[in-house]
Amino acid sequence: MFDTKKLKTFSWVNVGNPDHEDFERLLTEYKIDEDTISDILDPDEQPRLELEDDYKVIIVRFPIANREMDTTWHTEPLSIIYSNKHVITVCRKRCDLLDKIKDDEMNTRETFILNIIYYIAESYLRALKELNKKVVNSKKTLQENIRKQELMQLLEVENAYTLYMASLKGNIAVMDKIDKLRGFVKDEDNQELSEDARIEFNQAIEVVTSYSKMLKSIKETFESVINIDSNTYINRLTIWNIVLMVPSVVVGYYGMNMELPYVHHSHLALVIFISIMVLLTGYGLYTIARRKVF
Repeated sequence: MFDTKKLKTFSWVNVGNPDHEDFERLLTEYKIDEDTISDILDPDEQPRLELEDDYKVIIVRFPIANREMDTTWHTEPLSIIYSNKHVITVCRKRCDLLDKIKDDEMNTRETFILNIIYYIAESYLRALKELNKKVVNSKKTLQENIRKQELMQLLEVENAYTLYMASLKGNIAVMDKIDKLRGFVKDEDNQELSEDARIEFNQAIEVVTSYSKMLKSIKETFESVINIDSNTYINRLTIWNIVLMVPSVVVGYYGMNMELPYVHHSHLALVIFISIMVLLTGYGLYTIARRKVF
């Protein structure tokens, strides 16, 4: 879907959820190369800056919630194609961040692009706070009852942290290349905006690193708890097997086809048989209780 906005010094063309007709229009009307369009279509395209003859391409990744599966956050590429007259933003999905940019933040192409990158940097910190809330809620649930669902949710968050870290480092690398472009960050306001975006990206990296360490510690703690509980259950089952084995041995002994004491005195044999089982079982339970195995 094409959305065109005329500004003072350039035109902004926003292409969200593009279809085949949209890409044909980019190819014919705006003379965008087929290879560039192919890169835009790639959901795994990494952040980079590419210089063409008639335009430049900036690809950055921003965090987005997976609304279709209602799972954790992941990242999507946002392509910014700009020339002397146009700034074209292309995203495979709707990018809500673009709606936040005000008219006074679009005075020039460079200011507009830097504001896009700044809002992306801010969005990482908000997304990380949401992810941390999920970790805290899962931790509280696991403290009451260890469930597979909560452990899988922690695994999804851990995967999200990995994706965020890769995207953040790629975005900072793009910022480094933008700063080196001649005339891009030329006035003081743009320099300050570029520095602010870089600070936000670095803060996000620090937060990801901190949250990843905390999540790793939580996982290791609950893995240890699960191992301890498993060992306890196995020990209990083993002990009960030993205790219940005593009556089986006595019954088996008196069930042998051979001459045994008091075999012709059924009542006396029964009393002896039950007494031996009770004594041995009681001794076993006493030993277990004294050692506080349970």
